[in-house]
Amino acid sequence: KRTLDRNHCVCDRVRSARSVYKQPPGLENPIKQEEYRVLQKLILLMGIVLFMILSGNAIENTAIMLNLKSALLVMAGSLLSAFIAFPMKTFRDLFKSLLAVYKQEETDNEPLVQEMEKLAVIWRRHGIIALENAKNTIENVFLNKGIELVIDGYNRFDIRNIMEKDYELYFSRKESQVNVLNTLAKLAPVFGFVGTIMGLIKVLNNVEDPALIGKGMALALLTTLYGILLANFLFFPLAKKLSEHAKTEATVLNIILEGVMDIADQKTSKSISHRLNSYIGINHLSQLNKKRKFLQGGQPTPQTQSS
Repeated sequence: KRTLDRNHCVCDRVRSARSVYKQPPGLENPIKQEEYRVLQKLILLMGIVLFMILSGNAIENTAIMLNLKSALLVMAGSLLSAFIAFPMKTFRDLFKSLLAVYKQEETDNEPLVQEMEKLAVIWRRHGIIALENAKNTIENVFLNKGIELVIDGYNRFDIRNIMEKDYELYFSRKESQVNVLNTLAKLAPVFGFVGTIMGLIKVLNNVEDPALIGKGMALALLTTLYGILLANFLFFPLAKKLSEHAKTEATVLNIILEGVMDIADQKTSKSISHRLNSYIGINHLSQLNKKRKFLQGGQPTPQTQSS
């Protein structure tokens, strides 16, 4: 009987050890996200290769497709017109935004919600001095300004008005940047057509030589092709990419705005969590809850208690 009891104890210890070292749900997400990004790049690369192969099969003599003067006419004309229409600062901001878009990884709002919960706990339990010390560690500029307004004693209505003005100014600049790309997408086919007209004028000027008419017509139509390709394969996709990134940023700023107003009202971290988790996707939220339950081991955490 004692031997059986010992065996049962050993089995219980093995089960408990396995449960401790079991991988928590959601921990494999970074690996899956990395695989998703690699797959995305491979699909893009395969699409480019397939387009080049189909283009080569469609046109027997691909050398005629390469004309530096036609490409420069379309690109330089489009950029020059855009430079006249928009201030130079908008172009600098556009270049920085595009670099940030393609360098930034997939946005995860969970750390931001957790940071708001911690700030609410600090404000309720430790007061304004501790909140001011915590403000110095905040990296997000928008959140930093919101906490500064809370420290300065503004009420929720003044905080909303001030932050919404910053919100509108920020996205008006983003809208200007998207407008630059949309304008370039509209101008590129126009300058392609201009190059075609210039080529036709040159062909008609040498109409006495029939051997040059066919070649001249092909080169004349080439600028229109460049204009269409630049518009649909460069400028329009960039504008869509920047617009979708702006929508993601709008979600982040809404989370910050709602969270800062709740912190100003000294609401509990639990109520702030319930309010802000509506901005997190349902699938991601279910994975987060499973991970929290696993880490808690059935024990209540400070987030589920009132602060």
